[in-house]
Amino acid sequence: MLKIFKYLFLVSLYRKAKKSFIILFGSVIILVLFSFIINDFIAISTGLSVYVLLFVKWLSILLLLGLIGFSILKIFNIATTPFETEEVLSIDTKKDRILAKEKLFTQSDLIMQKYMKG
Repeated sequence: MLKIFKYLFLVSLYRKAKKSFIILFGSVIILVLFSFIINDFIAISTGLSVYVLLFVKWLSILLLLGLIGFSILKIFNIATTPFETEEVLSIDTKKDRILAKEKLFTQSDLIMQKYMKG
């Protein structure tokens, strides 16, 4: 039973944070590929270009690690929010606003309201 709840929680979390998961996995793949490619360039280069390539490598790795950390924090933030979402609240207020309009009353209802007040 606990496994079912864990699975449902993970599916729900993935649905809510799909964009963050895609960014996270994409960043990890780019990080690994970039590391391998830049290491090949460093191996064949000589002189000052080695230092420039090392600087570019570590700068990009730090930026990608920051993006990965941000994605993980965003996923944890989504995972720890209560189950009630703001979407439900916005739909309810939209429904209330529409129902409060006088356009929904029929012509006879508006006439009755007019004479009941006066």
